[in-house]
Amino acid sequence: MARRPLVPALVLLLALASQAAAPPSAPSADRAKIEALLTTMNTVQKGLQTLRVSFVQTNHFQMLAKPQVLKGTLILRKPDTALYAYTYPSRLSYLVKDGDLLMVDEASKKVVVQDIRRHQNKIMRYLAVGQPIDELTRHFQVGTLGEVNGSMHLELVPLKARAKRKISALHFWVDTKTALLTALEIIEPEGDRIRFEFSGWVTNPVLTDADFKVEIPKGAKVQRQLLDVDQPFGN
Repeated sequence: MARRPLVPALVLLLALASQAAAPPSAPSADRAKIEALLTTMNTVQKGLQTLRVSFVQTNHFQMLAKPQVLKGTLILRKPDTALYAYTYPSRLSYLVKDGDLLMVDEASKKVVVQDIRRHQNKIMRYLAVGQPIDELTRHFQVGTLGEVNGSMHLELVPLKARAKRKISALHFWVDTKTALLTALEIIEPEGDRIRFEFSGWVTNPVLTDADFKVEIPKGAKVQRQLLDVDQPFGN
């Protein structure tokens, strides 16, 4: 099943952001509104120590006859622990902890551990939905497509040719009251789209180590790999 989960998507963004910065986008009538929202997002992010949020992922792939829908939960505890867990249609967990990214596919008993020390801080910051927005704006042309149901729709188009070969655009829908994401969409050059819709944000809940426990299936073999930003988790 082609899930294309959120953590590999974030690794893709890290790969794009590693390029030399392009000149900032030209001022526009919407610039002040965008910058005000980003400033609020950064303020909210600084106050986040833990979070829990549910998501629905919809894959619009040309190879599929109909959209593929998956559901799960993301929980995070600063500075270095996050669990991204699918619960539907099958169980698949991604745990960021101690410089490793652990992937556990219960159905296939596939367990992969990747060393992400070089990227862990940035991955955590992306998951916290904060400062990396500023980093992205140095590499993307940012504009607003208006507001819908209380969320500002931001479009980010890559400026560098290398980035354009990997991604055509990013779309963020940001709640103008809470400055939290309501949706994220990644559009790829060939036309495939991956959309994440977020709901039930709980900021700064009490989280313990037990909340991040991932069970390794009995009989599973653990594979240790180096992180490949072009092909996270292999096929």
